[in-house]
Amino acid sequence: MRLAAFVAVLALGWPAHSLAQTPSQRDAGAPLPEPVPIEAWSTDKVSRIGLEMYRLDRAAWLATDALRDAIPGQALTSVRGWLIESAGNGHRVRFYRDGDPDPVPGWDVVVTRTAGPATPATATTLTPGELAQTRALATARANIGELRCAARVNTVIMPDPDSDDWLVWLLVPTPESGAIPVGGHYRFRISPDGQSVLRRDQLSNGCFFADPPPEGTRDTMLFYTQIVSSGPTETQVFLSIQKQMTLVIVAGGRYFSVGGARIADITDRVKPR
Repeated sequence: MRLAAFVAVLALGWPAHSLAQTPSQRDAGAPLPEPVPIEAWSTDKVSRIGLEMYRLDRAAWLATDALRDAIPGQALTSVRGWLIESAGNGHRVRFYRDGDPDPVPGWDVVVTRTAGPATPATATTLTPGELAQTRALATARANIGELRCAARVNTVIMPDPDSDDWLVWLLVPTPESGAIPVGGHYRFRISPDGQSVLRRDQLSNGCFFADPPPEGTRDTMLFYTQIVSSGPTETQVFLSIQKQMTLVIVAGGRYFSVGGARIADITDRVKPR
C-alpha cells in the first residue's frame, strides 16, 4: 500500500513528501486481532462531527490554559473534568470538582477566538444534563478496550445529532516527540443517562503514529489504510484540522482525501481507467 500511496501522489500532481505510518511499540511482535467494523456514518456526518470535535477540543485546551493562569496549583488538583456548551459565538467551558454525592461546578471560562478569564461558577449544582455528561465520560473511561496506545487519553463528548445518546471519544494525545496519533482512538455511544455503553467502536486495528513532518515542510500529506470502515472517520477529520495537513485514506477499496472538514472520493483520479 505504501507504493500505491506514492503512485497516488504522482497521479494527482501532489508533493511527493509523505509521512511514514509507524506501529507503536505496543504492537511490536504481537499479532493484531481481526478488525471489527465500526458503526457506519455518512460522509456528511463524519465531516460535521470531526469539525465539532476540533472546536470542542480547542475550547478545552484554551480554557485549561486560562484556568492554570488564574488559580493556584493546589486548587487545580480539585478539578475532575470539564463540560462544554455553546455560548453566543463561542463556548462556555465549565470545570467541575468532586462533590458529595455528585460533582459540583468549579470555574467557568468563555472561549471565543481567545479564552476569557476563569471565574468561579455562580451555579452551586450541575444541571441534570451536565451530570449525565459526567457519568457518560466516566462510563466510557471505565470501558476502554484492550488497545491502549497511551498512558493517558483525552476526552471529547457531545450529543449525537441523530439520537438522544451521548457520543464520547477517548483520544490518544500527541506525544512529546510530535508524532501524529493516527490509531488508537475509541468512539463510544452512551445512553442518555450516561450510565450504559450502547456501543464501543475501536477506530483502528492497532496503534499507529505517523512521523512528524520535517520543520519548515509545507503541503505535507499523510497516507493511511483504514480497515475498520468503508470511509474516513471523524478522528481523521479532527487530525487534519488540528495538524493542518491533508490525509489520504484508503478504505473499502477506494481513495479519499481529507482536507480539514472536506472529504472527497478521489478514486477516479488515482486509479488508472
